[in-house]
Amino acid sequence: GFIVKGRSGNYTTAEDVLICTAWKKISQDASVGSDQTVSTYWKRIKEYFDERNTSGIFRSSDSLRQRWST
Repeated sequence: GFIVKGRSGNYTTAEDVLICTAWKKISQDASVGSDQTVSTYWKRIKEYFDERNTSGIFRSSDSLRQRWST
């Protein structure tokens, strides 16, 4: 499980790679394509990220979006 205590720490290299992998996987999903809202798009990226994240640090979808924009 995740423990939420204020601001999370910096992203690890593994988390950065995972965000990139999630973005690529979700953005190239031909079954959905461009017929999804931004909210749905990032919800799917977060789900992918959460399923594979082993850091134990909670990351909100807003946090993932901010990190991606960086």
